[in-house]
Amino acid sequence: MSYQALYRKYRPSTLADVMGQDIVTKILKNAVQNNKVCHAYMFSGPRGIGKTTIAKLLAKAVNCLDPHDGDACEKCENCISINSGFNSDIIEIDAASNNGVDEIREIKSKINLVPNQLKYKVYIIDEVHMLSIGAFNALLKTLEEPPEHIIFILATTDLHKVPSTIVSRCQCFEFHRIQNKDIVKRLEFICQKENITVDKKVLEKIAQLSDGGLRDAIGMLDKLNAYSNSNISLEDFEKVNGIVSYDEQKQFLNDVYHKNIINVLQFLDDIYDKGKDLIIFTQNLIELCKEMCVTYYVEKKCDYPIQFLLDFSSNVSNLVRNTSFSFNTKTLLEIMILSFINSHSTDSTENIDESTKILTSTDKKLEKKTEKESTSINKDDKIISQEINSEKNLTLDDSKFIIENKQIVNNCFARADKNEKKVFESKWNQLNDYALDSEYGATACYISDGKICAVGTGEIIISFDYESMVNRGIHLINKMEQLLEKIYNKHYDIALLTNDEWKQAREEFISNKNNNIKYEYIPVQKVHAGYIDKKKDVSNNTVTSEAIELFGADMITIN
Repeated sequence: MSYQALYRKYRPSTLADVMGQDIVTKILKNAVQNNKVCHAYMFSGPRGIGKTTIAKLLAKAVNCLDPHDGDACEKCENCISINSGFNSDIIEIDAASNNGVDEIREIKSKINLVPNQLKYKVYIIDEVHMLSIGAFNALLKTLEEPPEHIIFILATTDLHKVPSTIVSRCQCFEFHRIQNKDIVKRLEFICQKENITVDKKVLEKIAQLSDGGLRDAIGMLDKLNAYSNSNISLEDFEKVNGIVSYDEQKQFLNDVYHKNIINVLQFLDDIYDKGKDLIIFTQNLIELCKEMCVTYYVEKKCDYPIQFLLDFSSNVSNLVRNTSFSFNTKTLLEIMILSFINSHSTDSTENIDESTKILTSTDKKLEKKTEKESTSINKDDKIISQEINSEKNLTLDDSKFIIENKQIVNNCFARADKNEKKVFESKWNQLNDYALDSEYGATACYISDGKICAVGTGEIIISFDYESMVNRGIHLINKMEQLLEKIYNKHYDIALLTNDEWKQAREEFISNKNNNIKYEYIPVQKVHAGYIDKKKDVSNNTVTSEAIELFGADMITIN
C-alpha cells in the first residue's frame, strides 16, 4: 500500500513542529536541554491532540546524540533509527489490548536489561487507564524506582480512571484542545503541500467540527479530498459530514418561531431521509442561537426576541443530553419541537423591532424616576441620616430598596478588600456560561453589562451607564444574588449605582479617608429579599415573570 493517510504523513517530526501545546513542548525541551528528564511522565487530555506524538518525540529527543535547543537533530544515527520505527529500545504498548498483570510482569522482567543501542529505554503505554487493578498494582513499585536507563511515558484520555498512586509517581501534563485557528493554520499548510484547493470557510468548519482534535481534522480533510479530487467546496463538506447548511438552519429556526409546524416536520423528515446527522444538526442550532444572542447584545440587532432564542437553545441543549437514552433521535427532536411550540407564548407576528421599541419606551419611563439620597457620617464615624427625596411615582418598596442600596455601599467601603476583588474578577467571565440558561440567562446578560466597582468581604458595587439600567435591576436583584452565589459559592449583597453615582461615592470615600473618617459596617436588614412588585405577583406563569424581568413590571399588562 503506497498511500499514507495525511495525519500519519504530516505527523510532527520534532517538538518544535507540534501545534497548540506550546507550554508542554517548552517544558520538555528545557528538561532535555538541562538534563532534567524525569523517570515517568503522565500525558492526559482529549483524543487526537498530540499525546502519543509528543511521547515519541520526547523519546527521540532524550536519545539524540546531538540535540539542538532540547529537540532532536534528525540527523544522528539514533534519530534515524528511531524514525525507521524498528528500534527495539522504544517500546509502545497499547493498554487497551494488553491490560493484564502478565503483560506488566513481562515489562518488570526485562526492565533491568540495558538498552541495545540508545541511552534510554523508553516505555510508552497508551490508554493507560485501561489497565486492570492488578496490573496497576504490579506497575507501582517499578514506576516509583525504575533503573536509571528507563523512562516511562503514560498517556490517557481518562485521567480520573487512573489510580492516584500511579498519578503521584509521574510528572503530569494536561493537554488542551487545540484552538481552531491553529488547526486551520495546519490544514492550510497541508493543503498547500498536497495541492488541495479549498475555501478557508471549509477549513474553519472542519476545525469547528473536530472539537479541538487535530488528528480528526486532518482525517476529515483527507476524506473530503478523496471525495472531491482536490477541489473541496462547502457543499462537499456538508454532504460528506451530513451537515445541514447554515441557510437551512436559519429557515428551520424561522419556521419554529412562526409555528409553521407542517414545514418543521417536513424539514425534519427530509434531512432524516438524506442521512443528515441530527445530533450535529441540534448542536448547530445551539451555535446559531448563541451567535444571534451575541449579535443582539453587541450590535443590538436580531431577527427574533432574545427570550425566544434563550428558551429554544435551552430546550435543544436538554435534548442533546437526553439523546443517548433515546431509541430514536428524530422522534425525540420532533416531540421537543412540538412541545416547545405549544408551550411558548411568543406571538408569531412579533419581531425584534417591537421589542426594541418597548425597551426604549421602558427606559424613558424609568428615567423619570429620580432618587435623591444624602448620607452623612458624624464625628463618631456613624451614619446619622439616610433621607430620601422621591417623586410621586416612587413606591414605598422602591424607597426601602434605595435605603438598603446605600447601606450596602457603606458596608462595601467599610470592608473593601483588593484581594477579594481580584478573586471576584477572576471568575467574572463565568457569567457567560449562564447566558443561555433558561432560569438565569436574562440575569447573566444584565449583570454582564455592568462594571465591578468595589468588592467587600460580603458586598459588591456594580455600576451601569444609565439610570434606567439600575432601575431595571430592582426586579432582578434576588436572581442576581442567587447567580453570584452559584458562581462564587458565597453570598454577596449587591448595590447598583450609575457610573456618575459611583464616581461621586468614590470621591466622597476618598475625601473621608483623607480626613480619617472611617466607615463602619452596619448589618443590612434585607428588604428586597421579600420585595415583590404587585404587578409582578399577579401570575405564576413562567413567561409572565420572564417578560417582567426583561421589560419591567410597568410595561406588562395581564388580563
